Amino acid sequence: MSKNYDEPMFIDVKRNDTENDKKLDLSDSIVQSIKELCEDQSFAVLSTKGTDQPYSSLIGFATSENLDYIVFATPIQTRKFNLLNHNEKVSVLIDNRSNQPDSINRISALTAIGSVKVLSEESDIKKWSEIYLNKHPYLNKFIHASSTAIILIKVSKYFYVRRFQEVVEWTP
Repeated sequence: MSKNYDEPMFIDVKRNDTENDKKLDLSDSIVQSIKELCEDQSFAVLSTKGTDQPYSSLIGFATSENLDYIVFATPIQTRKFNLLNHNEKVSVLIDNRSNQPDSINRISALTAIGSVKVLSEESDIKKWSEIYLNKHPYLNKFIHASSTAIILIKVSKYFYVRRFQEVVEWTP
C-alpha cells in the first residue's frame, strides 16, 4: 500500500545558519505546540541502551504541567525495566504522524532526552500515578499492580520538529 503524500516544504537550511535560526525562535506558540503534542498523544517510543545496542519500547505517558517531567509505568520483569536500571539516560519520541495521513508538512515530532528514576517514595508514587491516570484511566489496575514500577524522566532537553525539517531545541 503506497502513501500519496504532498510534497515536503523544503527549506535549504545550512548548519549554523543564523538567518533561519531567527525564523525558528522559541515563541510562546512553539512551547504551546509542544505542550499540545504531549497532551494530544497517548503513546510514545522510549529508547534505552543495552550493553551493545539501543532498544525501543512503546509506552503510555503523561507529562508534568511545565513539561519538566514525563511519567510512565512498566512491569518490573521486563527488558525495558532492566535496561533502565543499568543506564538512566533515555530519549522519548512523541509524534502525530497517525493524525496527518495526507500531509507530511503537518507531521510534528518531539524528542525528549533525560534521565530516569524509578520511584520508591510512596508520596511520589501517589502523585505521579494520579497524573498518569488522569491521562490513562483505563490503566488503573496496571499502575497499582505490585509488579509495576512508576518511572519518572527528568527532561533535560526537547527537540521539536515540524513542517518536515524545522527543528527547535527547547529546555524546560
